[in-house]
Amino acid sequence: MNKFSFQMLLAAVLLPALSFTSCNNGFENYSTRPGDRLSFSTDTVAFDTIITAVRTPFRLFKVYNTHSKALLISSVSLEGGANSPFKINVDGQTGATFSNVEIRGKDSLFVFVDARPAKNGSYTPEYVSDRVVFVTNGGTQKVVLEASTQDAVLWRGVTIASDSLLSNRQPFVVYDSLVIDEGVTVELEAGTLFYMHRDAEIIVKGTLKANGTQEQPVVVRGDRFDFMTNVPYDLIPGQWGGIRFESSSYGNELNNARIRNGTYGMDFKRSDPARSKMKMKNVVLTNFKGVLVRALNCRIEAVNCEFSNAKDALLHLTGGQYRFTHCTIANHYFGGIESGWGSTNNETVRLLAGYLNEESGEAEYYPLTKADFLNSIIWGKGSGSGIFIESINGVAASNYFRNCVIPNKDASNDDKQDPDATVIDCLIAVDPKFRQPSPDDFVYDFRLDSLSPARNKALPEFAVPIPHDLNGIGRLDDEAPDIGAYEWAAGKE
Repeated sequence: MNKFSFQMLLAAVLLPALSFTSCNNGFENYSTRPGDRLSFSTDTVAFDTIITAVRTPFRLFKVYNTHSKALLISSVSLEGGANSPFKINVDGQTGATFSNVEIRGKDSLFVFVDARPAKNGSYTPEYVSDRVVFVTNGGTQKVVLEASTQDAVLWRGVTIASDSLLSNRQPFVVYDSLVIDEGVTVELEAGTLFYMHRDAEIIVKGTLKANGTQEQPVVVRGDRFDFMTNVPYDLIPGQWGGIRFESSSYGNELNNARIRNGTYGMDFKRSDPARSKMKMKNVVLTNFKGVLVRALNCRIEAVNCEFSNAKDALLHLTGGQYRFTHCTIANHYFGGIESGWGSTNNETVRLLAGYLNEESGEAEYYPLTKADFLNSIIWGKGSGSGIFIESINGVAASNYFRNCVIPNKDASNDDKQDPDATVIDCLIAVDPKFRQPSPDDFVYDFRLDSLSPARNKALPEFAVPIPHDLNGIGRLDDEAPDIGAYEWAAGKE
């Protein structure tokens, strides 16, 4: 619910219910002309897809009396009565039917609407509707209410203790946490959808495999469908926790997944880099309030992935082995002062060989034996954005950038490291020119503009095993492949 709506609702509830006492407020001189009707701020109040058995936030519309004389609204009612899937609050009073509602000349009142649909017993969304009926001076006017409802599986503190295949027939609403037990493999069908409640986490002690497709990706997002002012909560970070992969977790695979708007993205705990921790392909991980990907001594591979928009670093990698091919790693995170999200001046990528253990207070060192970035874009808009590489006490922090767009090449604090030997055929401090990197509506588009210097600059040998980009566009169909996760193509704007 947006802030304005909440304040108005609070004010309406606290005001005395003066509007519901007939002929006692000095309004005896009502207009009785049949032509004096009401006006409305909208003729339809529409909800996005809502989860059955879960109460929605309020929507509102305003009722206006544009005439100089007061009007007496004989009745305000839900056409569906007590069985309606909607509930209304009229100027501070909740119910299904109201009589003799007064509205001053040149004045207005608020009607708040929420939906409380029962489960429909179907695997497909169901359309529901009703009307708010106003009768004034013998005339009838109606405002339409409509929504698409969807049954869902509600999970509170669930632990999956045996190998499982989760179906895409109904979305999952996760409260508190969803835990995959150690030694257990959970697979997700294409199109599986998770709505995560506030602070909810997915904790993987075993193995998670998402089998999304281009047409039906696996989606993990917050469970709010309302707006903060004019911005949908689906575009606002910090709506849920994140996904944590414990030290016992190996062999994870995410294919065609869209994961967004949490507090942290993916947190990979200390592991054995000789074993695969995670393989990602065609994944979009975006819009988080903390670090997007944090890994300690892990082995992670990512292909055709977008890692974007987090208040802290997008990639914070300590020790281990990493390979990013045809990825777009772009941080244009900015929440704005009014929203309180904050902005970032942190490095886009941090490659480290050690860290401070917060529990013991002791420094721990891990060789970063490989951090390869191939045909990838690393870019950020903050004044401190860039790549930071740190070797500690002789512990290695090996890195290699080939045919990439990078903001800098000399961020290492290791005097023995030669940036020219680790940065080859890269565009350095050259704006990649994304299509829509910082729009006012917080919808970002990190595909390449037609004038992007990253076009046709990728090394073909890395592109041949990945012939299609994140959106399924062929990257081998023109002069040369483009750098990053997205291939520019005429007519695909």
